[in-house]
Amino acid sequence: MEDALPDHVYVILNPASGAGAGRRVRSELEGALRERGIDFRIEETRGSGHATDLAEAAAQEGTPVVAVAGGDGTIHEVANGLLRSGSAPVLSLLPIGTGNDFVKVVPGTRRRPEAYDTLAHGLVRPFDAAVMRWSGGEEFFVNAAGTGIDVEVVHQIESLRRLPGALMYVSGLARALLRYRPVHLRVTRPDGPSIDRRVMLAAVSNGRCLGGAFRLTPQAEPDDGLLDLCVVSALGLGTAMRVAPKVLRGTHMEHPSVTMARGAAFELATEGGEPLMLQLDGELRRLDVDRVRIEAVPGALRVLTSREPYRMDGKG
Repeated sequence: MEDALPDHVYVILNPASGAGAGRRVRSELEGALRERGIDFRIEETRGSGHATDLAEAAAQEGTPVVAVAGGDGTIHEVANGLLRSGSAPVLSLLPIGTGNDFVKVVPGTRRRPEAYDTLAHGLVRPFDAAVMRWSGGEEFFVNAAGTGIDVEVVHQIESLRRLPGALMYVSGLARALLRYRPVHLRVTRPDGPSIDRRVMLAAVSNGRCLGGAFRLTPQAEPDDGLLDLCVVSALGLGTAMRVAPKVLRGTHMEHPSVTMARGAAFELATEGGEPLMLQLDGELRRLDVDRVRIEAVPGALRVLTSREPYRMDGKG
């Protein structure tokens, strides 16, 4: 833990975040940073992957603080840029997105007014990241990666962007439950028994929330060097509808269809060589492989948080 009094901040702003709210927030952001005496430069992203390129270049240039003004997808891209650079600028979070899952475990960043204060007067604390590797590639994530119905939810919400955040994700889940067909998945870890069954969902998390409202791994701590696993077995529609509210509240862990585990690494593989469809921090990935390995990367990120006692806030 260290003091961080930034004399210059490089802001990566996604104007499309929050269904276009990012574009409207720019003047607010500029005023808030000037009011707090922060010297800054803002660069707007121009499309998918641009935030990764901007962050990697900023890190290589020795930029001390990189602030993300956007949602989970933009945080995902910026984190990948920083981690690929081999450098370690401080990461600041200025939430604009709809789900805003990762900020729920970063004290002092859940709402923009407090996030501006955290940027000006916060502390730097180490946070874990995770890396997914497969034959021919790798990608980092900061909050969660998964396969199953959460991938279908991401598909469904693309047509629901005009709804408020929580309602959008709940509606997306309801649609996904009607369309999703469980897959056979094998989940292994070095220090525990494997899981081999048809599943509704399998998620490996560093944070606590997924999809803006679902407390899938409510006991996860993003600074303990470990990842939390949640596997939900294949369910009939009626049972799935009864389990879904429990997931919203984070009270599903004792349900007989749910398996929870914690570990430093997990491997996910489909039966019969079927290609994996995954989401990483809400970003869809269709891989031409049938297995991936996910590993924790302890203390990989230096993140600005408030000076309040270090308590992770997992409330949705």
